[in-house]
Amino acid sequence: MIAAISMIRRLDGITLGAFRRHWLDVHGPLVCTFGGLRAYMQCHPIESPAMNTRARALPIDGFPILFFDNHAERAKTKGSPALAALDVDSTLFIGAVARIAANVETLVPEVASPGRVSALLLYLDPADAEQVNADSDRLAGLPGVQALLRYHIRGQGAAVNSTVPHLPITVGAALQARFGSLVDLECAMEGWEPTHAARFVVEEHRLV
Repeated sequence: MIAAISMIRRLDGITLGAFRRHWLDVHGPLVCTFGGLRAYMQCHPIESPAMNTRARALPIDGFPILFFDNHAERAKTKGSPALAALDVDSTLFIGAVARIAANVETLVPEVASPGRVSALLLYLDPADAEQVNADSDRLAGLPGVQALLRYHIRGQGAAVNSTVPHLPITVGAALQARFGSLVDLECAMEGWEPTHAARFVVEEHRLV
C-alpha cells in the first residue's frame, strides 16, 4: 500500500475553524470522488502536552493522507476532473502545501473499531534512520497503541500543476501511532521526548 501525504498551511486571513470547516465539508467530499482511492483521512493537529516544541514550530495546520493499493491506482488521479476541481478549491483555503509519496509499512495491525487520535512523528533529517527504528520499537510497546504505521518516503516536493505555493519542509521518515483516546495517548507518551522527531497529536477524520 502507498500513501499520498500532504502538509498544508491555511491561507492568511482564514481562521483555523473556517479552514477546518471548509476542509471537511467542501474539500473532503471532492477528494472522495478519486478513482482508485482505498482510504482517505484528514489529520487535524490538536493542542496536547504530547505535542512537542519541534511540531509547534512548523507552520502546518493539517495532514491529508490518501491511501492507494499501488502507484498505478494513484496515477488514475492525474489529469482527472476531480483533481482539477481540487486544485481550484485549494486556492480558497490553503496558503501553502508540500506533497509526500510514501510506501506504508504496518508495524502494529489496527484493532477493530480503533480510536481517532494519533501521534504523528515527522523526522526532518534523512540521517535519522536509527532514531526512527528505535522510536518505532518504543511506540509499538506503548500501552494502548491500536495501530502503528511507518511511512517510507519515496518522493516529495511541490504539488504538480497547483497554483498554491510550496511549503518548504522536507521529511525523511514518518511514524503514526493510533490510540483509543487522547487520554490514552497522553498517558502512554508522558515523559517521552524523542530527540529528533517533530511530534504532532492529530484528530483523524476518516472520509473513506
